[in-house]
Amino acid sequence: MAQGGRVAVQGLKLLGAGALGAFLLLAHNSWPVPPLTLSGTVLITLFALVLTRFHLRHTPVTGTTPHQAEKMIWLVAFGSIGGIQLLTRGIGDHQLLGIGFLLTAPLVAQAMLASALLGPALSVFALTVVAFLLGVSGTLPVTVLAASWLAGAVGAHAVNPLKQRSDLLRAMSIQALALGLIAVCISAGAVGRDQISIVASSAGWAALAAIIATSIFWLGVAVLEKLFDIISDWSLLELCSPDHPLLRDLMLRAPGTYAHSVIVGNLAENAARAIGANPVICRAMAYFHDVGKMNRPSYFIENQVGPNIHDSMSPTVSAMTIAAHVRDGLDLAKQYKLPPIIRDGIAQHHGTTLIRYFFDRALAQSGEQGPDITIEQFFRYEGPKPQTREAAILHLADSVEAVSRSVDRGDTENLEIAVLRVIEERRADGQLDECDLTFRDLRAIHQSFMTSLSAIRHERIVYPDSDPYETPSHSSNLDLQLDRNSSEPLRTEAGASDTPRAV
Repeated sequence: MAQGGRVAVQGLKLLGAGALGAFLLLAHNSWPVPPLTLSGTVLITLFALVLTRFHLRHTPVTGTTPHQAEKMIWLVAFGSIGGIQLLTRGIGDHQLLGIGFLLTAPLVAQAMLASALLGPALSVFALTVVAFLLGVSGTLPVTVLAASWLAGAVGAHAVNPLKQRSDLLRAMSIQALALGLIAVCISAGAVGRDQISIVASSAGWAALAAIIATSIFWLGVAVLEKLFDIISDWSLLELCSPDHPLLRDLMLRAPGTYAHSVIVGNLAENAARAIGANPVICRAMAYFHDVGKMNRPSYFIENQVGPNIHDSMSPTVSAMTIAAHVRDGLDLAKQYKLPPIIRDGIAQHHGTTLIRYFFDRALAQSGEQGPDITIEQFFRYEGPKPQTREAAILHLADSVEAVSRSVDRGDTENLEIAVLRVIEERRADGQLDECDLTFRDLRAIHQSFMTSLSAIRHERIVYPDSDPYETPSHSSNLDLQLDRNSSEPLRTEAGASDTPRAV
């Protein structure tokens, strides 16, 4: 009964969305419209809604759920259709060229917004569906509709990537140039040879439409991020700033963990580029994945100075303390209102892996010779396993960075064996079963890890005339006298200041 009620509610919501879409599509007509026209428009809108839902279920969506993506697509689409109707009433049907190219602005803004938040593939799909609805309903003439679709497709790719202010200016310039060129081509084919002024006017209005679309996009991204709890690459890069309060606290309270997170970010970002995943998401997740460690920094090896505190603890308590950093990280993420994709990275970066070191210690203390299923559950992370390619890359990069520290510098052969062993152990343990990584991806990730680690662990030559552990006695004829309580400039034995002078 409850299942039937949910289905009925979903059907009513779908019907309501179809009716709203039909009303917006027919707003340019004289009301009341013929019942047959209204019914046909509602049905074609319902078909578009169902097609979008089906497409999202079979298309990977990063950063949000398919349900949230569907709501965002249709909110932006209905807003775009409403904007076109308002412009149509203001411009009038008699001016299809020249100022009429302003009608392209809402569709272009829609394509840019969907692309920045959901990716260019979904953006172009949504743009095509809305253009189809506008064409069927007769809202836009074919010329303006063609210009809008072409310009929207350009805009969907112009905003990817969008990582800094200069990228927004670049996207706007590309959009203005493309839309102006499209307007010239369309208007030149529609007017005579002696009407160059109309062609120039069309190009100018089209360029203005591109600027308006970019402005709507800039405002819309901030609004949609708040409404749907989704985040753009631009906002992710802002999160990665060392000035973020949570990262600043991590840097001060657990500097070893912060350094580890930065290296993991480099490994994950390069691996993501190698397989076509989102490198910005990987870097952002890597920076925050271990923030929970700063609640007990001395319990983690990278922050320890002196004796290891775990030497005096039982393996079970040590494992519970280590595993708790994931829960602590999630609590901090909620406290600092980090976006869901970052919280997913914190929760999934260990998957359900075994805390092997303390598990082996527990077996040794109990005298067991092999794995014990009954106690193994106490030595595994809670999970879940990585659900996306980006989370899986973070999962592997975190383990590989830790293992690489146990291999001597310059020992490339053993380093490669260690990296391969980590990847294979995670695969055999089922940690990658719930993400979309392929064997080809794993080979590319392995190669990327090796390239990055080789650059990070490069050799340095030993300078023969300088020993940092030996205080020179007579190697220099200058004896610097440092007075910590004096504000005077450094002086040599002869009393000269540190300003160079000719000898």
